[in-house]
Amino acid sequence: MTATDNPISTEPLNLAGKRVAVIGLARSGMASARFLLGRGAAVVGADAKTGEELADERHQLLELGGEFVEHFAACEQLGAVDLVVVSPGVPENHAALQALRAEGIPIIGELELAYRFCAAPILAVTGTNGKGSTCVMIGDILQAAGIDHLVAGNIGLPLISQMDRTEEVEFVVLEVSSFQMESIDRFRPYVAALLNISPDHLDRHPDFRTYLRAKYRMFSNQRPTDFAIISLDDPSLQPLIGDLTAQLLTFGLHQPKVNARVEDDLLVVEIEPGAPEVVCAVEDLPVYGNHFLRNALAAALVARLAGAEPAAIAAGLAAFRPADHLLQTVGTVRGVRFVDDSKATNVAAALADLDCLGRPLIPIVGGVSKNVDFSEFGERLRRECVAVCLLGESSDVLAEAVGNWGRVVKCADMEQAVATAFSLAEEGTTVALLPGCASFDMFRDQADRGQVFTRCVRELSYRYAVPEEGSAGDAG
Repeated sequence: MTATDNPISTEPLNLAGKRVAVIGLARSGMASARFLLGRGAAVVGADAKTGEELADERHQLLELGGEFVEHFAACEQLGAVDLVVVSPGVPENHAALQALRAEGIPIIGELELAYRFCAAPILAVTGTNGKGSTCVMIGDILQAAGIDHLVAGNIGLPLISQMDRTEEVEFVVLEVSSFQMESIDRFRPYVAALLNISPDHLDRHPDFRTYLRAKYRMFSNQRPTDFAIISLDDPSLQPLIGDLTAQLLTFGLHQPKVNARVEDDLLVVEIEPGAPEVVCAVEDLPVYGNHFLRNALAAALVARLAGAEPAAIAAGLAAFRPADHLLQTVGTVRGVRFVDDSKATNVAAALADLDCLGRPLIPIVGGVSKNVDFSEFGERLRRECVAVCLLGESSDVLAEAVGNWGRVVKCADMEQAVATAFSLAEEGTTVALLPGCASFDMFRDQADRGQVFTRCVRELSYRYAVPEEGSAGDAG
């Protein structure tokens, strides 16, 4: 079972001479604009921000021959358009989009646009948590197997920016978000893997059910020659199985009837019934924690369908290293270990990573709450941590979730949070940036938050490594 059984069927758009609006001029929006202009379309780029705030993007767009609209709020600002390409950050219920739909103007996202021109089969991965790590694992496995591939999507590289490369590779490994799924039409991955679902982005989606539907859309255009990969460890995914058109493969820890599992501390893949293949021992994996192990099982299944042999899967998994800001040790100061886990942008991720962190533990928690329930997170923080430092707009609701407990400290900024956590820590303690929240209240994004945390740790390390003037360390 490989993609040779299933030739892809892209349906390119005729863009020459069309006037196309690109709404949202962040990374994927600008990549879409460049692609559209290169294909002969007239492009008007629009964003709610000002031209001053988007000076670089405005300059690039105008230099390439496009138009720029600032303070975008209404469809009248665009003029007559034949097509709209919307960036993932723009909600589908935006008033201008609703008006454009009412006029019958087609609206698609960057992912749909890219799919229409993609020349390679797509191996797509989504889920609330772990999708980026799983895509990196798949890429490492395909690399070990000598299978030409491209890793793109929500992981940070818009697929639309890589159209020429899709003609040179055998597969595209694609991280897909729920926001991207809102604006698909014909998008059809050859393999689609759904890792898990837990409440997230409830500031964007009106409720958990809507969030589920957005994730489930990844399977909506698949055919019987395609494959859907689902975790049986997540009960939220069970109702989906009966609606699938693609061939179903499953994974889970210690479940005997799934296609990827752990048996006797061995990672086992079984694509063909009755023909299990041992990949490696669990102890050989360079990651720890059940959530990483589940990601490895999913990655092994996807890569096996792409033609990777068990030995290559083992080699690829052994080569995997977690992404930046994911359980990264960034320094040790006087026996206190500092860990950057800024990628834990929701409660489910923070709870999973909590199991991977050393004890005693002092976490730095908080940010944009996205209207989720913190009760379980707060109870575990109270039970398992020696202290908790709270940061950002969710501090009050997190303090309430943790409860009436003496060692909860609200901090004004990251520098204060790092210094406070260090002051409360004894030698052997782990201080972890474990936000469980989005970063946009205080930082550009989760990467910026992790970088600020790391800088604060380095400054702390420097202060304790260099004696203050006049101290005993300066004598002689």
